[in-house]
Amino acid sequence: MLNPMLTMRQIEMFRAVMITKTVSGGAKLLGASQPGISRMLAHMEDHLGFRLFDRTKGRLMPTHEAQVLFEDIQRLYDGLAGLDHTVRRLAKGEDRIFRVGASPSLGHSILPAMLAQLTASFPGLTLQFDILSVDQASGYLATQRGDYALTLFPIDHPNVLSNRISAGRLVCAVPADHSLAGRGKITVEEIAGDQILSFPPDTPHGNAIAAMFALAGCTLKVASYLRFAETAVAFVAHGMGVALVDSFTAMQPHAETVRFLEFDQPASLPVYLNRNLEAPRAIIGESFEGIARKVLLKLPRG
Repeated sequence: MLNPMLTMRQIEMFRAVMITKTVSGGAKLLGASQPGISRMLAHMEDHLGFRLFDRTKGRLMPTHEAQVLFEDIQRLYDGLAGLDHTVRRLAKGEDRIFRVGASPSLGHSILPAMLAQLTASFPGLTLQFDILSVDQASGYLATQRGDYALTLFPIDHPNVLSNRISAGRLVCAVPADHSLAGRGKITVEEIAGDQILSFPPDTPHGNAIAAMFALAGCTLKVASYLRFAETAVAFVAHGMGVALVDSFTAMQPHAETVRFLEFDQPASLPVYLNRNLEAPRAIIGESFEGIARKVLLKLPRG
């Protein structure tokens, strides 16, 4: 019993001869030898049990069977061409929306640099970017409204993977005319008597600030509770006190009336890269993870 299956090499050679109309043309198209293609055609005919070409006066005339076979093979190649196009589109991120959110200070400082690198690698990619509060981050990923979230806190949800990939540190924002404004480093004790602009105790910033004051043995007396570090810096710019904010906020452009001072023993603020474990991870997401780690690796560690 004859086995009708053909190898891809046989299909490739047969198609080349059908396209060029000659064995020599097929050999040139594939970079193969004419004798090799002639032997392959003879072997195919023996294997299939019917002739593919009539050989008259040195010319190859395709048989009816060869024409039918060629039409099917051409449809196969057309399908492969469509598959190749799909692969190229996926590799470029075309027709894909990458949805990423971030804590405000990260979203306003380092995330734009990460996304610039990502879109350079995937020119067809469309971005959707969201600033997330602590309360919003868990639902953002758990309900798959976003693909990734870069935060200053871990997301506590069974379907969310939170990886600590770096850390920032607390710095002190003071008015430019403050008595400490010209100092390189300061201590918590030196600002304990100032008007302190802080954050709710149940936030990453609020926890870190409370820990710093407790470690220094100082009482934390808060003049104003604020929600965002950027707001705290704006208050400082208007002389309303001093604020302990993260080093990522300090990286952003600010008014000339604000100075950022380092602490001799700063509290650390971890940075987490979060994604939904139930959502399929695409090549774009893997690339984003690598870019995020590289960008953060270049920053001073907390």
